[in-house]
Amino acid sequence: MSLKIKIREVDFKKVFESYFPSLCVFANKFVRNEDLAKDLVQDVFVKIWNYKIEFESEKSMKVYFYLSTKNACFDHLKKEKRKGLPEELSEEIELTEDDVENEIVREETYRQLEGAIELLPDKAREVMRLNLRGLSNQEIAEELDISVNTIKTHKRLAFQKLRKIFGEQFVVFLLVEFYHFI
Repeated sequence: MSLKIKIREVDFKKVFESYFPSLCVFANKFVRNEDLAKDLVQDVFVKIWNYKIEFESEKSMKVYFYLSTKNACFDHLKKEKRKGLPEELSEEIELTEDDVENEIVREETYRQLEGAIELLPDKAREVMRLNLRGLSNQEIAEELDISVNTIKTHKRLAFQKLRKIFGEQFVVFLLVEFYHFI
């Protein structure tokens, strides 16, 4: 007897809030339009809700979300190509499975990092998000109207908490990886 996850038995709102942002980033890499990406991801969730889809595990649910989002994006791009989509966008349809898998890993890592950043105190959370967007300590200090030393303190405390959550090596990987993507 296998244990199946019924989407209605879990907190659908929490699942949606947890996966929606990273799936939108994922979809946007294909369609290059944030509003369209949000619409496509929302359609995926509506189908899951309407068809009462069951999953074998959380991992199978996650895979389903990403593959359904990818398929929704590709379907949309194929329709647009038939309508005369510009050539540079039509190349997105020809991504390999490895490309898609790499994007899934990046987006899932981003989702986990976002979840961990949410656990930080308010100021540390703000500092980390600005840092991940590529702002320097000076730029962050100017944006938040606090001293550079305060920024350094918030970052140090945030890194300590993230190390406790992920471990030393994983935090370094996340920060190096996402410094370029956010």
